[in-house]
Amino acid sequence: MTLHPQIAALAAQLEDLAALLRSRGDRRWSGRVELCAHLVADSNFTGVDHFLRLFEGDDSLDEVRLNDAAANARLDELRKVTRTLAERLAREEGAAD
Repeated sequence: MTLHPQIAALAAQLEDLAALLRSRGDRRWSGRVELCAHLVADSNFTGVDHFLRLFEGDDSLDEVRLNDAAANARLDELRKVTRTLAERLAREEGAAD
């Protein structure tokens, strides 16, 4: 089954985010993001909800920092893109209900 382009884009960005975190030794956040990516890739909207919840609270994905400036810049870029895509899908899902 072919994924909707927005869902496929989000799944790919989530995989990229998880890979970056994993490559920098962050197993905790990479695992959480990877789970969301798998759910989204299976067209399970729970993955979008779970991902957006990673930004809530004091200990959130927004607080994660990596060891060098280039990696942090890439992390910021991926967080922004994935969050924007997830929020758009959440709005569309909410409008469809």
